[in-house]
Amino acid sequence: MTEKTADLHIHSFYSDGTMSPEEILEEAIQNNVGLLAITDHDMLIGSLELQELCRNQDIMYVSGVEIDSLEQGLNYHILGYGIDLEDKIFAEFISNNCRMLFDFNSILIKKMEKDYPKISFAEYQAYSYDCRKGGWKALHYLMEKGITTSLREGFAVYIKYDCYHNSVDFPSIRTACNYIHNAGGKAVLAHPGVSIIETDLTLFKMKLLEFIDYGLDGIECYYVTHSNEITQACLKLCEEGNLMITAGSDCHGAFGNAHVGDVNIPISRIKFDL
Repeated sequence: MTEKTADLHIHSFYSDGTMSPEEILEEAIQNNVGLLAITDHDMLIGSLELQELCRNQDIMYVSGVEIDSLEQGLNYHILGYGIDLEDKIFAEFISNNCRMLFDFNSILIKKMEKDYPKISFAEYQAYSYDCRKGGWKALHYLMEKGITTSLREGFAVYIKYDCYHNSVDFPSIRTACNYIHNAGGKAVLAHPGVSIIETDLTLFKMKLLEFIDYGLDGIECYYVTHSNEITQACLKLCEEGNLMITAGSDCHGAFGNAHVGDVNIPISRIKFDL
């Protein structure tokens, strides 16, 4: 019998994915996933719903969230696992982070309002969109106003207007780790091969070691776009430091190319101590 796999990095339509928690669970079962977590950006509701859905299923559920953080002016994602979703202090922390995510996008619209008469911040505030289409509000608004022709085309607009995550006061990696730990969870660095911009492998490892010292409990070693070189470097650091080893597809449904379970790593090949 084929061993079931782990997928601990998935986004529902509560953040920027296109699938409901129920649809994610269905795809996970279909694709032989046996260890599952929904990790929405700065939101807990998807993980809460999945918890209930998994109660009568032959699948191991882990509570999860993906937290935006800032370190040296750059955005890094910290995955929180095994957190108490009823912890009020943690829930307030996540709610504040979610608000900053919205504020960051509002800053873009305010900047663009000066250049585009058709754009109105007041209109943007009242604007709503179909969350099943993925992405986030500002991307849909730009399409609605004819500024862009696709959601992904909107990414370039952020660059044009010099609007990045450091436009708001996201927490440091250390702060994110502390909140996760205080809520009974473990902190894991998401997709280091994507977020750490060092191309030299030695410098890449040094940056990882620096972040580990901030309180990380593990690394997302297995990730859909990681090269074998990056994967092996991450695994080695985890083995040397006795850190957690996780795997994630980063599935966003139709708002992306990955499917639930695409990382295809057997549960026995990860190290997941909660």
